[in-house]
Amino acid sequence: NEKSGDDAGRRTEEEHARYQRSVSVVHDELRDVDECHTDEVYAFTAIEKGVGSYSMSGTRMPPRALRILLVTDLWHTHPNGVATAVDNLGQALTKKGCVVEVLEPGRFFTVPFPLYPDMRLAVFARSAVRRIVAQGKYDEVHIATEGPLGWYARGACKRLGIPFTTAFHGQSHLYAELWLGKTIGRITLSLMVRFHEAASVTLVTTEPMKKQLNSFGLARVHVWPLGVNEAFFTRGTCPVGLEAPVFMYMGRVSSEKNIDEFFAADLPGTKLVVGDGPDAKKFAAQNPRITFVGYQKGDALINWCSCADVMVMPSRTETFGLVMVECLALGIPIAAHDVMGPREIIQNGVNGYLDEDLARAAKSALTLSRDACRDSVKKYTWSASADTFLSILRSAHRGARSSDTSG
Repeated sequence: NEKSGDDAGRRTEEEHARYQRSVSVVHDELRDVDECHTDEVYAFTAIEKGVGSYSMSGTRMPPRALRILLVTDLWHTHPNGVATAVDNLGQALTKKGCVVEVLEPGRFFTVPFPLYPDMRLAVFARSAVRRIVAQGKYDEVHIATEGPLGWYARGACKRLGIPFTTAFHGQSHLYAELWLGKTIGRITLSLMVRFHEAASVTLVTTEPMKKQLNSFGLARVHVWPLGVNEAFFTRGTCPVGLEAPVFMYMGRVSSEKNIDEFFAADLPGTKLVVGDGPDAKKFAAQNPRITFVGYQKGDALINWCSCADVMVMPSRTETFGLVMVECLALGIPIAAHDVMGPREIIQNGVNGYLDEDLARAAKSALTLSRDACRDSVKKYTWSASADTFLSILRSAHRGARSSDTSG
């Protein structure tokens, strides 16, 4: 009888412990649910990762919002396509119900990059980044750049066992070769490959970029097209009167963009430069007959772009060329070289011309239809880009679960 009493006591204690654990689990799940937006339908939710919950009656509760950390060393301290892409992606993901946090240099003490003073680097943020990654309870960590914040976030994820994805937005090894020589270029490429090979998936913007990264030895690469802000599909009003035709360069005003070729091209009318960069003052002083209007944004950017009859893209190092898509949305045809980036966007005789002779391409583009230019980029929306982004993350997690199971 005494033994039976002891057994009954232990059963009572075990039942009480199970009850307490159940209450704790329900409390945690309810706290998660309290944080979510119950009136949204998410493109990719935490249910797919096994964190959906049930009420006491057995009815499935809404999943909590997907928490995403976007890490970038490039932000709006200077004109650059990466900041535009990360910013617009974050806004599109937020509209789909995700909780998005951007880890960018403005959150830390920074120093200027010697070759590009407007670019600020958070070189002393290692501990802070590790703490943010450890405490953030993120479902996804996506690293957009290979700078200090990118490396620190990568290191934190590896140390903590957190899967992460990366994006290959720029050909930094080519810039390093241009500025510092072939040896530094090769070292830079080696570091970039090392950076991305630890990721669950590396995102690129075009199929040729995927093939290029495959040739570097990176196997887990997916194509993720970018988008264009809807405001660009409505043409604005040019702020000043310029002699027609107007040939425009838009983007970072820096030597690696091969902008000298645009300056030297034999073109009638007006040459317009919209943008800023480390070489802007030098180029403006050297080319007094060219109209430089500096960095523009919002309605002012659209209005200045609306002055243009043709956008000239002299760069040979683009991975996507977001500015080309923005100009096409405004009905502005493109003149560019037949290289990666323009090759994936431009259709000769439809929305632009590809030619080694930029002047010839630019003059030919004057005859093209603005409506055809707009139609050619209607598929590039940030909503569609965000959907593709989430779909790739979903596939990456399924692949990781399959690998764990098979292992």
